[in-house]
Amino acid sequence: MSWRRFWQRRRRDEDLALELESYVAHETDINIGRGMDPDAARRAALRKFGSQARVREDVYERNTLHPFDAIWQDLRYGVRQLRSKPAFTLTTVLSLALGIGANTAVFTLFDQVLLRLLPVANPRELVELEVTGGRFGSNEGDEEHTFSYPLYQTLRDRSTVFSGLTGQTIVEAGLSAGDRVETVRAGLVAGNFFDVLGVSASAGRLLTAEASRSAGGQPLAVLQYDYWRTRFAGSDRVLGTTIRLGGAPFAVVGVSAPGFEGTDVGVPTQVWVPVTMRPVIEPNWKELESERSTWFYLFARLKTGISREQAQASMRVLYRQLQAEELTAEFFQQHPQMKAGFLRQTFSLIPGSRGQSGLRSQLGEPLLVLQCLVVVVLLIACANVANLLIARAAARARELAIRGALGASRGQLIRQLSIESLLLATAGGALGLFACSWMTRGLLHFLPFDPDNVSLSASPDVRVLLFAAGATLFTALLFGVAPALQGSRAPSAGTLKEEAGSIAGGRSHVRLRKAFVSLQVGLSCLLLIGAGLFARTLGNLRHVNLGFHTERVAMLSVRPASVYDPSHKLQLYRTLLETLAAVPGVKAVGANRVQLLTGGVWDGDILVSGIESQEGHPSTSLFNAVTPGYFEALGIPVKAGRDFRWSDWGGSRKLCLVNEELVRSFLGGTNPVGRSMARGMRRASDTEIIGVLGNSRYEDVRGEIAPQTFVSMDIGIANVNSINVYARIQGDPIQILPQLRAQVRQVDANLVVTGMRTLDDQVNMRLSNERMLAFLSAAFALLATLLAIVGLSGVLAFIVASRSREIGIRVALGAERGRVVRLVLGEMLTGTLAGIAAGMSAGLLCGRLVESELFGVKAADPLVFAASIFTVLGASAAAALVPSWRASRIDPIRALRYE
Repeated sequence: MSWRRFWQRRRRDEDLALELESYVAHETDINIGRGMDPDAARRAALRKFGSQARVREDVYERNTLHPFDAIWQDLRYGVRQLRSKPAFTLTTVLSLALGIGANTAVFTLFDQVLLRLLPVANPRELVELEVTGGRFGSNEGDEEHTFSYPLYQTLRDRSTVFSGLTGQTIVEAGLSAGDRVETVRAGLVAGNFFDVLGVSASAGRLLTAEASRSAGGQPLAVLQYDYWRTRFAGSDRVLGTTIRLGGAPFAVVGVSAPGFEGTDVGVPTQVWVPVTMRPVIEPNWKELESERSTWFYLFARLKTGISREQAQASMRVLYRQLQAEELTAEFFQQHPQMKAGFLRQTFSLIPGSRGQSGLRSQLGEPLLVLQCLVVVVLLIACANVANLLIARAAARARELAIRGALGASRGQLIRQLSIESLLLATAGGALGLFACSWMTRGLLHFLPFDPDNVSLSASPDVRVLLFAAGATLFTALLFGVAPALQGSRAPSAGTLKEEAGSIAGGRSHVRLRKAFVSLQVGLSCLLLIGAGLFARTLGNLRHVNLGFHTERVAMLSVRPASVYDPSHKLQLYRTLLETLAAVPGVKAVGANRVQLLTGGVWDGDILVSGIESQEGHPSTSLFNAVTPGYFEALGIPVKAGRDFRWSDWGGSRKLCLVNEELVRSFLGGTNPVGRSMARGMRRASDTEIIGVLGNSRYEDVRGEIAPQTFVSMDIGIANVNSINVYARIQGDPIQILPQLRAQVRQVDANLVVTGMRTLDDQVNMRLSNERMLAFLSAAFALLATLLAIVGLSGVLAFIVASRSREIGIRVALGAERGRVVRLVLGEMLTGTLAGIAAGMSAGLLCGRLVESELFGVKAADPLVFAASIFTVLGASAAAALVPSWRASRIDPIRALRYE
């Protein structure tokens, strides 16, 4: 130690001894005035002076340290401070952990579904081809991103702006290898698929352009990496072996790179084969060379130096040329009314770096809404923590004032308080990250998919860790800045003179804490409004009349693992349904081709004899192929005519039933039984209407019921690759499911059963987005309201303590207890009403942004807003109970003793 520091410390110790004598005497007199005996009063004064002496020593040490050493000292001191207040620290860390963990959990899914780029070479160079304005012919897909295979070949050969153009479609196919049979998602791809995307092989080799040169060309297969690891134990011996898809043999030539699951994000493709092999997998499918059949999704890679806008302009010119050539085709000669609509089509190139995903289109908006909800929860948690820190800074005002009086700059005080905030945020972030995986797994159960069929991960990766770190830093700044600035502003002289009857910080602390409480109340009101809207939406959807009975109905999908000829399938499906109908407890069994309430549709144009369609606007109906017993199993009533019978099965007559909406929309309510119908583009009416059904839902619970036509499944049995069976059960359908599976295996061991569940479960899956938003928004709103109650109660307790002398004077002058209670409630009411007003305004604005997620309720629903206001006011009154009761019980003599 230098001589200079030695004499500085000695003078400081002498000054401290002189101060000790005067300070202890002063504090002893005060303690005696409080009713303490002289010895106890002196011991209390010495303890108080000792804590302040330690503060002086700490400030002195910090002023003589290197800046990095000073920061380290601040960290150690911050840890000691937080350890000394375990209740405060635990409450703060848990609040932050909940907010940060919820945000990180939602971001984990948000990133995988909406943000993440495909794991391919230079993904930003990829574009996806799109045509809007309708399709003219048959379509298999979303009608905007699908093209015919001949058109793909033409665009590939004549485009000048792409370094490569490729395509794919996904089908479900039965795969057998060894003694195991299962259903897989097979990607039917152009031979240059992997080359254009820039995907390498982890084992063996990938497909090449030659693999899809001709129809029925090379029966080669590439396995997806994770599927190879789980299904074939990651063995290289599978290379060169034969697997069977749809009963056709394919040689396994390679395995894709780890992480690549195809372009359908979130739902992995398990095997890829050349698209020209589709007629081999599905022998009755004849659309490969059809120009009027659109089913192929196209991706392209831009040439170096060409922007998407430039490429789009060039491709639009080429597409117009192809349209002009196509207008001379026989199709448009037969259907001249289609020409104008065909020319209204718009060709576009959209970014393809994130792939094409049905999962994204279904979950995009709900995840965005959910991410906004958890951000609001984090803001509420931050406001609550800021309130706690301000209260703590007020309690530490004397300590901070002493630090300032002994030479600590305001910057040093801000740094100390900010470091403590950062420590709290870091602890909350670490705990939130620990809970993130658990929360994410909970979210996955709300998704409208079987968790086994999606590849969304609940485990945080580097991107999620970076997000959590950013959220932690943002949180520390958000809740730590205001308390640090407020705490460092404490007036030294005034604070050192404060005595026991007052609370340091005064009205400035109260105003700031009121502002944070108003923010909490406003955000809580916003979450309550959102929870009310989503809850009413879910309730309305649950009470929608589906047109069929879901109670005690079991459902399962059945697919042959190999290709059967039409006559065999005709007999197999009938035998299967009759066998299942004989199972004890089964009342009725039927099957359809397009599964209910899954979003899938089969639509087409119709022309009923005697009814002319409007020029250029043919009558359009949804279609489904069903078996006898289907309407009985679902409880759909036949209003006129009759149902299908097994005696019709396999006959020469083509029969159908239509729903009441079709009769109302196209036939003016006249009875159509006995009329004939033409389906698709055929002019010949070859299908007889034998009955009219009650209206029922098809692909969704939302929206209006569309015209529907039900054809007998035997009409196009050659194209029916799988059926969906519905069985009405007399008892509990869950108990009968194993028996149904066993009976299917008994009928034919080559049949693969998937998707076994009850029809009630299927409805719940279809409403999973609504359930997720309703449940989580209600949970977040409840949590936010509890945090607001805690914050408001703390502020009112702080106000009562700081105004205890004033309240004592009022009581001494004759103020009644009721008047004191109204005084405290008045302090609560102003901030609460301000928060409610802000929350309602935000609710009106945000409600318009989520109207697409609502059903049967307006964004400005008065009932929801009234219930939210009532809940906030009730919670605020509950928060004010204890502080107002304490205020009314203040003893004026104790409050005025130190005046």
